[in-house]
Amino acid sequence: MHCSSTAINLFGRSILPGQLNWIEKSICKGIFAVAGRRLWQTRHLRTLYKTSYSKALAVIIALVWFSAPSVAYGEPYNQARGLSAGSAEATSSVWIYTSRPNDSIRSIANTYLAQPERWIEILRGNPVNPNGLLPPGTHVKIPVRLLKHYPKPATLVERKQEVWYRKAQTTAYVPALDGLQLNIGDELKTLEGFALIRFADGSTLRIAKQSIIIFNTLTHYGETGMVDIRFRLNRGKIKTRVTPRKGPAARYEVSTPSAVAAVRGTAFRVRVLAGATTTEVIEGTVVIYNATHRLSLAAGEGSRISNTGSLDRLQLLAAPAIQIPAIISQLPTKLRWQALPNAFAYLVEIIKGQRDNLPIQSQRLTTPAFDLPDLPNGQYWLSIRGIDSNGIEGLEAQAPFTIKISAEPAVLRKPLASAELKTPAPQFSWQPTRPGLLSSLELAEDQIFQNIYAKTSFRPHPNAIVERPLLAGEYFWRVITLAGGDSLASSEIRSVTIKRELEATSVIAVNYLRDRAKVYWKSVQNADSYLLQLAEDERFERLLREDLQTDTSALLRLTPGKTYWVRVKGLGNQFYASHFGQAKIIKIQI
Repeated sequence: MHCSSTAINLFGRSILPGQLNWIEKSICKGIFAVAGRRLWQTRHLRTLYKTSYSKALAVIIALVWFSAPSVAYGEPYNQARGLSAGSAEATSSVWIYTSRPNDSIRSIANTYLAQPERWIEILRGNPVNPNGLLPPGTHVKIPVRLLKHYPKPATLVERKQEVWYRKAQTTAYVPALDGLQLNIGDELKTLEGFALIRFADGSTLRIAKQSIIIFNTLTHYGETGMVDIRFRLNRGKIKTRVTPRKGPAARYEVSTPSAVAAVRGTAFRVRVLAGATTTEVIEGTVVIYNATHRLSLAAGEGSRISNTGSLDRLQLLAAPAIQIPAIISQLPTKLRWQALPNAFAYLVEIIKGQRDNLPIQSQRLTTPAFDLPDLPNGQYWLSIRGIDSNGIEGLEAQAPFTIKISAEPAVLRKPLASAELKTPAPQFSWQPTRPGLLSSLELAEDQIFQNIYAKTSFRPHPNAIVERPLLAGEYFWRVITLAGGDSLASSEIRSVTIKRELEATSVIAVNYLRDRAKVYWKSVQNADSYLLQLAEDERFERLLREDLQTDTSALLRLTPGKTYWVRVKGLGNQFYASHFGQAKIIKIQI
C-alpha cells in the first residue's frame, strides 16, 4: 500500500500523490514504522489519543493494521524462493484447510501459522465464529504468506563412483558421501559417477555422470504437506520422478541455462548440452518456458530449446516391446527385442531393487540385443529405451525380473581319495558342473571341518594350491561352490595324507673316558626319538648295539684298541620317514 494513497483515503482530501505536506508525510512514515514494529496495542493508542493530532493518527494506525498486508514471518525464505511480500503469488495464494472435530480458528492458527497471533487475519476471507468451534468439514481459506515455512534439506541417498559436493557460499569441493544433507545453495558435481537424491516429499532425482546441480529452493510448509523444490541443472542429464503437487505453494521446477521445466507430479528427463536443453516426458505433463515461449508437453513428447530461444516440440520414440523371464536361473543369457523404427541406438540399464534406484549397469547399444551378465541373486529392473538420430531418448520399457541361481556341487578330480603325497604344496583340482560358478577350496584337520587348516577365496578357477605349507599328517578337503552371491553347495569330502621325511642327522662329537665314549648328534625337527646303531663294520652288517634314545647323546662301553662305527637317525610319527646320517668311526686308544 502506497503511503500517499493511504493518507488521501484517510483524510478525505483530493490531493494527488506527491502533494502531501511534510507533516502528513511524517505521519504516514511513522504509521508504517509503528505498525511494522507491532506498536498498535491499546496502551499506545490511548497515549496518542491525548494529543490534538493523535485522534486521527490512532484511527489511522488501527486501520492500517487491519487492512494493510504485512510482511510474513520468514520473509527471507520467501525471497530465497523467488517471492516477495508484494508479489501476486505471495499475497493472493490461498491454502484451503478442511476442519476436523474440535477445530477452532485459534487452534488452526497455532498449528499452521508462522505467527499464531495473526489468527485474526484468517477471518477476512472466512465468515466464521472467531471464538467457537468450527463445524467439521468447514473449508478455511488461509493465505499462503501466513503459513509456517522453513528450509528442509534433500538427502543424497546413494552414489556410484565419484561425486563431489560444494557447500553454499564456499569454493572448495569435497567428496560426497551417502546420507549427505543438501541445503539451499549447495552444489553437486558428478564426474564419472551417479547420484540419487530424495526430497522431503519423497520425490526422487537421479543425476547422471558429468552433471552439475545447484539447489535453489528447498522449502517445506510444515503440516500442510506442501513442498517447494527448485534447482538448476547447469550441465549434464537428470531423470526425476515427482510426487504429485498438492496446494498452491507446492512447486517442482528445473531451470537450465535456456529454459525452465515446471511440473505438478510426473516423471521426466532433462539434459543440458552445449547450446541446447532437451526435455523428455515419461509420465504426466511438463510445462517448458523461457523468456519468449511456453510449451506444455504430455507423456511421449519432448522438446529442444536452444540458447537462442527457439523451441521445438518433438515426438519421442515408442517404448520397445521387451520380453524377459520373471525368474532367470542361468547366466549369462542373451536378451533380444524388436528393433524400433528410426532408432539410432538403445540405452539399456540394469537396476537393482526399486526401479528408481541408480543403475548398476548402463550400456549404449547399436543393435536390439543385450548380454545379461553374471549378477548376484536378487530383484532387478531392466530398462530399455530407444535413441533417435538427434540424441533424444524415447519412452522406456521397464520390466522386473529375479535372478535365482542355485549352486551345484563340484566334481573332485585330484588328489584321489586317500592319496598319500610327499609334497608340502600339492595341487588340488575339480570340475564345476557349469560355467560361471565360483569355487573355494577348504582343507581341514578333521572330517567335520571344525579345524580349518587352509581356505581359498571364491574364484572361477577349478584348481588351487594352498599358500600355507602342509605338515605331515592326514587332512580332509572339499570344494564349496557359490552361485548368485548367496547359494552354496559342497562337494564330497576326500582324505589326503602328507608324508614328510625327517632331516638326516650325524654325530657331531665324541668324548672318551677310559673304556667309555659319549657320542653326541645333531637334533632333528619333528623327531620324537632317535635310533642309534653301533657296528664292527662300516656296512653295519655286524651290529653290536641298536638303541632308542630320547636325548641327543648316548654313553657307549667299548673295548680299547678296537675300531667301531656308529650312526643315528631321527624317528617321527607314522607320517614321517627317515634315514641314517653319515657313520662315524670311533676308537679308544690303548
